Amino acid sequence: MIMVLLAVMVGTHSLLTMPRTEDPDLAFPNYTVTVIYPGTSPEDMEELVVNPLEDAIDELDDIVEVVSTIEEGLAVIQVEAEFGIDYDRKNDELNREINAIRDELPDNIFSLNVEQFKPEDRTKIIQLALVSETASYAKMDETEEDLQDVIESVAGVKEAEIEASPDEEIRVALDMERMVHQNISVDQVAYALTDQNMNIPGGDLSSGSRRFNIETSGSFKTLDQIRRIPVRGNQGKLVYLEDLAEVFYANEDLRWLARHEGTRAIFVTVKRKSGENLVQITEDIHKKLDQFRSELPPDILMEVAFEQAPAVSNRINGFFINLLQGIVLVGLVIFVFLGYRSSMITMTVIPIAMIIGIGVLDLLGFGLQQISIAALVIALGLLVDNGIVVIENIVRFRKKGYSFLEAAAKGTSEVGYAIISSTLTTVFAFAPLAMMQSGPGEFLRSLPVTVMIVLAISLVLALIFTPILAGRFLKDNPPKKPRRVESWISSSIERFYRPALKKVLRRKGWVVTAAILLFVGSGMLFPFIGVSFFPTADKPMLLIEVDTPDGANLYETDRAVRFVESVLDTTAFVEDYTANVGHGNPQVYYNRIPESYKKNHGQLLVNFREWDPPTFYATLDQFRESFERYPGAQITFRELKNGAPFNAPIEIRVLGKQLDMLKALSYRVEEIIRKTSGTVDVDNPLSINRTNLKVDINRDKASLAGLSVASIDRTVRAAMSGLEVEEVTMENGEEYPIVLRLPVEEQTSVRDFDKIYLASRDGAQVPLRQVAETRFESATNQILHYNMQRSTSVTANVTNPDNTTTITEEIIMGLNQVNWPDGYSYYVAGEYETQQEAFGDLTNLLILALVAIFAILVLQFRSFSQPLIIFSAIPLAITGSFIALFITGWSFSFFAFVGFISLMGIVVNNSIILVDYANQLRSEGRTVYEAIIESAETRFTPIVLTTTTTILGLLPLTLSNTSLWSPLGWTIIGGMLSSTALTLLIVPILYQWFTKVEEPVL
Repeated sequence: MIMVLLAVMVGTHSLLTMPRTEDPDLAFPNYTVTVIYPGTSPEDMEELVVNPLEDAIDELDDIVEVVSTIEEGLAVIQVEAEFGIDYDRKNDELNREINAIRDELPDNIFSLNVEQFKPEDRTKIIQLALVSETASYAKMDETEEDLQDVIESVAGVKEAEIEASPDEEIRVALDMERMVHQNISVDQVAYALTDQNMNIPGGDLSSGSRRFNIETSGSFKTLDQIRRIPVRGNQGKLVYLEDLAEVFYANEDLRWLARHEGTRAIFVTVKRKSGENLVQITEDIHKKLDQFRSELPPDILMEVAFEQAPAVSNRINGFFINLLQGIVLVGLVIFVFLGYRSSMITMTVIPIAMIIGIGVLDLLGFGLQQISIAALVIALGLLVDNGIVVIENIVRFRKKGYSFLEAAAKGTSEVGYAIISSTLTTVFAFAPLAMMQSGPGEFLRSLPVTVMIVLAISLVLALIFTPILAGRFLKDNPPKKPRRVESWISSSIERFYRPALKKVLRRKGWVVTAAILLFVGSGMLFPFIGVSFFPTADKPMLLIEVDTPDGANLYETDRAVRFVESVLDTTAFVEDYTANVGHGNPQVYYNRIPESYKKNHGQLLVNFREWDPPTFYATLDQFRESFERYPGAQITFRELKNGAPFNAPIEIRVLGKQLDMLKALSYRVEEIIRKTSGTVDVDNPLSINRTNLKVDINRDKASLAGLSVASIDRTVRAAMSGLEVEEVTMENGEEYPIVLRLPVEEQTSVRDFDKIYLASRDGAQVPLRQVAETRFESATNQILHYNMQRSTSVTANVTNPDNTTTITEEIIMGLNQVNWPDGYSYYVAGEYETQQEAFGDLTNLLILALVAIFAILVLQFRSFSQPLIIFSAIPLAITGSFIALFITGWSFSFFAFVGFISLMGIVVNNSIILVDYANQLRSEGRTVYEAIIESAETRFTPIVLTTTTTILGLLPLTLSNTSLWSPLGWTIIGGMLSSTALTLLIVPILYQWFTKVEEPVL
């Protein structure tokens, strides 16, 4: 008792302090290498950047898949490794291989980042927007840096990031005409800046007993120092940088334009430390924000664009309400069947088992989130089963006149092996799910672990704690006449069950045949039930993607985003929205990874007023109709879904070498997808070529003029896009890049090429147009690689997410009819790929669970025939599961499959206690017929009662009508109903068939 009390105290402390999140903290062996190299064509990105990186990645072991997306100025390489390895170590290996070839890559790459996929590191728990139409970016930067410091002082905050704010730089705006007159080239200016910014220590000098450090010129500290750099001497006169250029602080060209509710904004986003309580962190942050708002400049407002805590609180509170409702229902049933004292003894086990279970979960590193709490709800009806069987049997022996000690000992020992075996079968049904090595397995893991822990605790309590309580709290004298409920149960057994059982034992063949036909008939319903994967997230939130044609500039994309904003402004169901142009919204959902720095891409985060499915889906239909009217962009959206991330529900990859052939085949794939009913937003990146402005250098003319190709490229780069030549730390302690470029206030244009002059080796100034020709030419939008092989990808969304599997299989039928050239093939990715892998894993786990359960039963019954009798409950359960899903309209989803596997271990329990008691009766000398009749009648009450409690415990969660849990609940409930009803009739038949009269019972 003392140990139980201590365990309860530890569990209570864990319940109060455990981290709370909406979804589990996931760890995936996925890594992303992102390279930004502005102005570089996809072909050059492929040759100069991606191919060397892929070769380096290919040196690593345990790599499953490498998918590269190559666009203008951007390459994203997604690396997936084997599950079960040391993810952090593989991240270190990946960084090491990439750093080893860093010198082989172009020098002026803007950024090269390697990120490990950790949703808790990427997903923001809060997104704050600092909003102003009039304040400068510099002023907003100062405010957001103060806000960043305030937030990072909160315990549990890992990092506060500033996003959508253009970096500040030192702009050197070159005057090409002055440079021509002074015969100075861009290369000379760049060299002067680099040379003059050197900071080489002068060492030290000893003089007498003293030692002195030698200070040399040092690096730049002020703008005036930069302006006074001597670039060259010309005819005995020094030419300074200020004679050739304007030097000033400026913001980089906008690459990410953000707005909140239509007003210019920059963001401060918050990431929490792993294992910390999200809800508590958010409360602490809001306390800080309330004070910070009073200190804001009058022309800057602070708005909350997104926060996760309210959804987490609502979801967790909802699950706890489901749990309490289940406890009440289970308690009422036990009270009705067993009476006040017996029900109180049995109900005591529930909070003790759950609180101890929560403590163990905390020790194992799990938190409170929708999966672990739902697991408690699932375990609720199961954990009282052992206690019910024990207390019911103890009461039965008390009614026979046994003393408390004798009834407790005999009643517990008689069913002890049976409940140990039945608990182990249930545990072994859930155990393989805990070993599932995949993305869905990581998402699901806390469910089987929680159920197994709680069941193991309930078994110990049932065998030890329940008999002790029974000895203390049951009446000293058994009642002289049975309670009304007991009389009603006895009467029902005598009037209905006993005659029915004897009748089916006389017509065994007919009854078994009917059961088989019922099983086959339910299987025929499966095509009508349908198959789906992970369900939608049921959140009042939407991410809208805006994609203009490749080659569109930031302002063209902004026009399309503003159109979407105009639609949102007139939609009453919209609470607020945040718009992003040139970049995706900061990541706010664990499996929706935003695009990075694409001028033709925008994304809007929309928050709706509440989760109201009819209004939500009606609003989506209105959006789809409105967005189709905009001709200049593809505006798409899809609901948030649980599960692993993927590019789109439908994704077909075409593999081969030649881009022209890939393009032709992609048109055929696109046509097949468009003709398939249920697909929308079909996207083929090769369907439209982009247009590039080609600077075609005449190498002969350049050589005769004394110009190098590299010098021309650097000059063009500096003039049109800006060339970073140096970084300096100014006197304010901040670090700034020095960027050379033309003195343009907005975007450069084609006319600016006429301003570019090149300095030859002999000092002559040569106009760019004399050695190069500029012309527009068609170019590739995007190149994809799949496992180092060229590919392309055609994607589509679906109107009904539950039909993704059916739609994909119809597309595959069409693809199989295409005459694929040698060396070219297709590969099905998207949701279908992940689903097939996950369902394949679940099928293997189902087989493993069945083998483990069978092995346990063989060990208990020391027979092969009796485990087969017990296994008859499984097809009987399948019958009810399929019928329940068909009637309720839910498809056979991933979580329905999980419920199906769980059901295998649950439904055999009734058969176990029935067969086990029949064996005990036979060992006392009863015939097979007498034993099975008495066993069925004696175990009728605990079987019906445990089935009822399991169903009622699940009912609140199932009736919550969520696409995540309702299919799982109905799968188990339907299986329990059919299995229990048929087990009480079919198992006696099989027991009589397969048990030889002369066979001894061991």
